[in-house]
Amino acid sequence: MFTVWGLLTTVCLVSSSILPDPQFTLSTKGGEFKSEDIPGLRNLYFIYKVNNGTQQLRKAEQGADGFWRYVDSLMENVDEVDYYSQGYSGSLTFGGSHQVWKKAPLATLPPRRMRGAVSFRDDFNGNHLDTNHWAVSVSATGEYHTEFQVYTNDHRNVYVKNGKLYIKPTLAVDSGHFTEHDLYHGVLDVKKTWGTCTFGGNRGCYREAKDGLLPPILSGRIDSKATLKYGQVVVRAQIPRGDWIWPAIWMDPTDKAYGGKTAYGGWPRSGEIDFMEAACNEIAYWDKNRHRGIKRIHSTLHFGPDSKHDHHINGEKVKQHGDWHEFHTYKMDWSPDHIIISVDDDVILKMTVADGTTLWKQYKFQGSNPWAHGSKIAPFDQQFHMILNVAVGGIYSEFNDLTHYAYPKPWHNTDKDPLKNFWEGRHNWLPTWHGDDVAMIIDYVEFRHM
Repeated sequence: MFTVWGLLTTVCLVSSSILPDPQFTLSTKGGEFKSEDIPGLRNLYFIYKVNNGTQQLRKAEQGADGFWRYVDSLMENVDEVDYYSQGYSGSLTFGGSHQVWKKAPLATLPPRRMRGAVSFRDDFNGNHLDTNHWAVSVSATGEYHTEFQVYTNDHRNVYVKNGKLYIKPTLAVDSGHFTEHDLYHGVLDVKKTWGTCTFGGNRGCYREAKDGLLPPILSGRIDSKATLKYGQVVVRAQIPRGDWIWPAIWMDPTDKAYGGKTAYGGWPRSGEIDFMEAACNEIAYWDKNRHRGIKRIHSTLHFGPDSKHDHHINGEKVKQHGDWHEFHTYKMDWSPDHIIISVDDDVILKMTVADGTTLWKQYKFQGSNPWAHGSKIAPFDQQFHMILNVAVGGIYSEFNDLTHYAYPKPWHNTDKDPLKNFWEGRHNWLPTWHGDDVAMIIDYVEFRHM
């Protein structure tokens, strides 16, 4: 007879390889356990206790999307679930980390008259972007992933038309500022070209082509001057379509109260909320045909004491028919107890912090706690602002070297000059860029107090 305790004994004797953290959700259908696949995995089991009762062992089934799942349809009156996963591949055993799910208590709300009040809204009805509401980035930094664009204040990259905001990537050689020769042999002086440079890190203000091809793409990024702590954020937007385009709707802590005040130091100590990201290639898949292209959008919460201990909670939505290149409503509900991100009211990601614990304790961080003086949901208990941007390419970015595309990826993450290889592969990707289809188009942005 195969028992749970027999399984546990086997675990101690075999491999200590780690599975991705399993997830648990409770709905009217029951309790669902879910885990990402790893290469070579043949069987997966979920081991769990409900309300500290009898330990259960249940075998998962792998779906067409590659995820392993088991649904306990008899779950009801659930206050707490302790669970982990265990997988097998031949003689190897893979262990998943222990997780605890607790029923979320009702959030502590402000007085009724304050709830739901709109604190900021932009419908983009003017002729120009309102710079009282938004700060426009002008920099060639490439952000954290050494992306291939320069963010500019050019009206061809960031503009308002017919009541909508457009953030659109364009070719540097079409701007009138650079020739093909300049990309290989010239100089990029951001302040001289666009009148300002908002961030100089990672050669953000000045580059010479002798150190590598100059960025061949111009695009846009804007940061909201309005901020929010708890409430609801809604963005109605259409993402681009075109190879190697990477749009993002995200939120960053304005004052970085828990550290990481420099662009690269201390992240993600003060947290990061990625509402929506997508790789906009029409054809992109990996590992048993799991989609990574425009059929898929995803959301992520980042938090941890440093970059080596970044804990990220992920969620995704994949379309089996059609893609995400149309208008959708992206929403975040944020309280002192939870963050829920959804698209068209369909939940992508949910994080709940139960009473009597904190994020630090719930996710078993070790060492010095930078959030010790914060609330239980710290670092997500401070003012955040919104960022809208359209990046292109990048190193260790949305575009994995192991993903399968319509043609070989023009660059690799370890290339000496990835921008050059990307640019010289444009005969494949440029035909997928069509007019305003390459733009992220924003209908409106709204913040509401809780």
